[in-house]
Amino acid sequence: MNITQKKVTCVVFCAVLLATLGAGCTQLSSNQTTQSGGITVTDDAGRTVTITQTPNRIVSLAPSITEDLFALGLGNKVVGVDSYSNYPPAALNITQVGGFSTPSVEKIVSLNPDIVFASNLSASVIPTLAADGISTVVLNPTSLTGILNNLALIGNVTNSTGNSSALVTNLTQRMVNVENLPIDSHPRVLYLVWWDPATTAGNDAFENGIITTAGGINLAAEANLTGYPTMSKESIIALNPQIIICNGGMNSTLIQQVKSDPTLSNVTAVKNSKVYIVSSDIISHPGPRAFDVLAWMAAILRLPASVPANESTNLITTATPTPVPE
Repeated sequence: MNITQKKVTCVVFCAVLLATLGAGCTQLSSNQTTQSGGITVTDDAGRTVTITQTPNRIVSLAPSITEDLFALGLGNKVVGVDSYSNYPPAALNITQVGGFSTPSVEKIVSLNPDIVFASNLSASVIPTLAADGISTVVLNPTSLTGILNNLALIGNVTNSTGNSSALVTNLTQRMVNVENLPIDSHPRVLYLVWWDPATTAGNDAFENGIITTAGGINLAAEANLTGYPTMSKESIIALNPQIIICNGGMNSTLIQQVKSDPTLSNVTAVKNSKVYIVSSDIISHPGPRAFDVLAWMAAILRLPASVPANESTNLITTATPTPVPE
């Protein structure tokens, strides 16, 4: 393929990924029903929650939930966030109520919220909040489809279905576009959260869905590993990944450690300089920006010539959700 052909291929690829549909209509899913005077939903913890009026004061207890709320145009209603919510930048100006696994009930109550959106890690505070009459909905998406369902649920609970339907339609189409891209083979992928011991993502981890949808074979899943297990260097050598993707958040030198480890010198990904780094804030937060990760990873796995390896920078730290019309 000559240079001109490569440019055309990249332009076509980008056009496909950026194509979006207009606003659609999001129907209430089977776990959401309307009732006179409110809406009843079943959250990701299997709890039935009834919201009697449109919430105007919202507390978010997870970074991904904060991103969801802002992407849906609800940022002006968010009065409290966990201390790890750092995107969008406006979230940094909102009152913090503690870590997403250790929120302060007192701070939450003092903000007089109409509703609290919590993750499974902060579920321990729900009984206390319920005793104070505060409605709480648990959001714990474990897949890209789970993100879409949560966005639709938030839209219905907050009476912002226009924005949620537009965003869900947009993100769904982006996922379909990726799935429809041609692929010659499905490369073997090792996703690393940590090194020494090597820690990866198993078949039930959120990142596994991104890898497989993008067109790769998650080696940890193929080995029937679950959660975030450790893997010996001997196992990595035996599995011989063609692509290695490093989480750049918890260990900023992870990619350098991998590439300089002499025991991995004959691993295909290392030999061919197919070792990449991705921002932890984006790949580890199951919100709208996960679809940016999907597009980036699809470029690596389906059109590898379009994304050169980069040893020192997070390739998509500037990725942002697609704007949604008000």
